[in-house]
Amino acid sequence: MLGSAEVRGVSYNNGVNGFLGLPFAQPPVGKLRWRAPIPWQPTMSHLDATAFGPACIQSGSGLAWYHNLMNRVGADTSLMAAPRYSEDCLYLNVWTPEGLVEARTNGFPVLVFIHGGSNTGGWSYEPNYHGEKLAERGIIVVTVAYRLGVFGWLAHPDMEVQNPALYDLAAALDWVERYIHFFGGNPDSITISGESAGAANALHLAISPLTGGRVQRVIHQSGGWQLDSVPEPETALELGIAFTKLVSGPDGSFEDMRKVPAHSLLAQAPTVYSDYYFDPIKDRESLPETLAEVASGRGLPNMELLIGSNRNERLMYIQPTSTAADFMEGAVEESKQAAILAALGSDPRDKQVLDTLGTAIDFACPSLAIANSVNESGGRAWVYQFERTRPGLEQLGAYHGAELPYIFGQHDPWMPTDEVDHELSEELQSSWVQFVERGDPSYSGV
Repeated sequence: MLGSAEVRGVSYNNGVNGFLGLPFAQPPVGKLRWRAPIPWQPTMSHLDATAFGPACIQSGSGLAWYHNLMNRVGADTSLMAAPRYSEDCLYLNVWTPEGLVEARTNGFPVLVFIHGGSNTGGWSYEPNYHGEKLAERGIIVVTVAYRLGVFGWLAHPDMEVQNPALYDLAAALDWVERYIHFFGGNPDSITISGESAGAANALHLAISPLTGGRVQRVIHQSGGWQLDSVPEPETALELGIAFTKLVSGPDGSFEDMRKVPAHSLLAQAPTVYSDYYFDPIKDRESLPETLAEVASGRGLPNMELLIGSNRNERLMYIQPTSTAADFMEGAVEESKQAAILAALGSDPRDKQVLDTLGTAIDFACPSLAIANSVNESGGRAWVYQFERTRPGLEQLGAYHGAELPYIFGQHDPWMPTDEVDHELSEELQSSWVQFVERGDPSYSGV
């Protein structure tokens, strides 16, 4: 039962039940577009949770990322098709162990995962995010959706709220706290996690007034660049005004934008936002201080944090024309650049050099700074580096996102996988579960 509703889910052969496509808010369409989500209420008697809901409307960049990876390993891209996309997309998925509730007086600890995709792509049930294998270890796994691109991160002076997608994630957390006990979960033991943009969103959620300091445990995977990169509110608002004029005409109002078909908004967005990275902007109600301001000021919240990155985060994104100067511009003081290049000791156009430099600047170094800020504020931070290169994929190394199949135990059938990969997957899942349960990924029970 979920409130007054009887919920029908799916059962897996490992003793885990899945409840898929559960609504946590009313569809953010029509008059509700760009407004704070209205929480879902259990008004029906039956709720079918046997299939995933639609993915949030997007251009397809999430699927393109997988297809690019498949091309690099020589796999047939037809093996992975696009999900159904819709503006009606505020759904989450729950995987819960079966038959062990009696051993948990207060319920199972809960892991809430936020997908990545540059806040413009991706979805909550990508193949690497299915939670039945991780839940088998005695935790509840929840994966959540949030509005993407202009639907979730548009800024405009006439909007009632800024950062609508951050409100989505706060609403999803509210849903978990309110209803997870129906699935055997402990609402007082919730870990928020995410990868890439999802990791940044997890930390933004932790420092946002929308959660009121309730986020006490975070897993942050490969999202460190957000410490130094955030859009200026003035720029975001100017682009929002320009987008409104483009879509509604010079005399059109923001309110007219709610009547424009979603696919038309999606198609016209690149005209204005081609060089813009969608992220939460500084906002009095949802984000009064940026991540950098919080980290360098009073410090990040007193939390337990597991944070890290992969050894070769930048390798697969390096272009033939890339140089070391491209990575250091605006990120490293000019007086220090020569010394850094000398320390790397190689051709500044060499891909390995560029990967080491770019990974350090955008991922490893800011992740360490975030960890230090948590420690200094009285919390506890644990830092990891993922280094596994799959057999025959030296050209990719430990790429951006490489750790995800290991953590969820979901290795794509088209990806080269051997016994070492399965053993490492076991180790990583154990560490993640220990952190979700106790805030210590190295806990041995001794």
